[in-house]
Formats: sequence, C-alpha cells, structure tokens
Amino acid sequence: MDIYISSPARAAQILNQYGIKLKKSFGQNFLIDTNIARKIVLYSNIKPQDVVLEVGSGIGSLTEIMLPCVKKVICVEIDKFLSVAFKDIFEHEIGRKIELIEKDALRLDYGEISKKYRINKMVSNLPYKIAAPLILKILLEEESIESFCVTIQKDIADRLISQTGSKNYSSYTVKANFLASFKICFPISRSCFMPKPLVDSAVVRVKRKDIKNIFKDFFCADANSSGTKDAITDFFGFIDGCFLHRRKKLVN
Repeated sequence: MDIYISSPARAAQILNQYGIKLKKSFGQNFLIDTNIARKIVLYSNIKPQDVVLEVGSGIGSLTEIMLPCVKKVICVEIDKFLSVAFKDIFEHEIGRKIELIEKDALRLDYGEISKKYRINKMVSNLPYKIAAPLILKILLEEESIESFCVTIQKDIADRLISQTGSKNYSSYTVKANFLASFKICFPISRSCFMPKPLVDSAVVRVKRKDIKNIFKDFFCADANSSGTKDAITDFFGFIDGCFLHRRKKLVN
C-alpha cells in the first residue's frame, strides 16, 4: 500500500528527516489529508494536456497527486530547506514533468514564466501570507492562466464571494470580481493541516473574465490599447479611495 506525502506520518517523517522547521513568516501549513488532496485535484478539472502552476509546493503533498493527471507541473517554492527535500523526493521527475522555481512568488513575472512553460491552469494550496495579493497579481499579469483551483483561508474566500452591503464586502472583493468569478467548492477543517492553523480553509475555483472585453465595455475604449493595465490600476486606486471613507457619500 502506497504511503502518500499527504499522510500525517509520511509528512512528519520527511520534516524530521530533513530537519525542517515550518516558518510562520511564510504561512506554511501542510495538507495532511490525502482524500482532501484528491478532492482538490478532482475539482480542479485538470487534463493530461495541462501545464499547471503550483505556488507553495512545499514537500509535494499536492504535487504527488496531480502529477499523473497533467503534462507538467511548474512549482514555486521560496523555502530552500523545503526545496532540498522536494528535489530528493521527485528527483526522477525534475526537469521532465516538474520544473521547480526557487523564488518569492510575489516577485515573479507570471507573464514571463507562463510564456516560457505554456502554463494554462493553477492548482495550489496557497501559503496564507500571500494568498490574497497573489490571486490579484496573477489575474492582472497573465491571461493564459485561465482557471485556478486554490486552497485559501476561509475569511479570504468569504470576501471573494461576499455581496454588496455585507460585512465582508471590501475593495478587494470589487477588484477581484472585476477580473474573475469565484465559487467556493468545499471547506477544509484546520485539523487537515500541519501545523494546525488558527483558521479554517476553503477550496475556491476561479474563472478569469475577458479583461480586454471588460475594458472595452467598461471604459468605452480600445480593447487593444497599451494603456489597458494602467487604466485598470488607476481604477483600482479609485476603488481603494472609495473604501477608505465607508461612511461618506460617494458623490462627495
């Protein structure tokens, strides 16, 4: 019987073997439930021809489950100690079905790496510290990553699907929903992670909207204008300004 990396005993054994201490500063919480990992892959709707981006690959709990289902997995991991373990575990797949990028996910140019590897989907258990800004960053930077299936904190998931007037409705909600549509697939208990975080999580499916057509309809401008992203950045600045003064009339 196979013992998966996503099993509690196997994950603990790997961490002990490599002397890895998980860092709160990186928002590291490893999934230790193989059934949940399989469920994430099922909901991600990945195909054999897909090249998938995985941010926060860790020791490969999700990578292991995804690998037989796709053409290639492009993994991003900032922690050098985790990368050593990952490269040992997947030594026969590195450079073949896996590419490992050892950099800060928030500093990567997703347009550049998507073109290099022909990435078309993203499936990740996102590090809690970077989940919210990273989703916006990738939506803004690269249109070829057409759909995401990501595990994030439940409070971020609630913000993404919140309705106007609710307590979770924020500038982040407006900006994210301008760029994509979001659906919560299922919740994940905090007990499914090592170490156990202070919050529960949720798996969210993200479907990118056609930014060029949105731009054309919303701003009544040329969809191919080189100023598209600049205009969206300005628009997002306006949204942030509006939400700084929640109790004021917008007209003022």
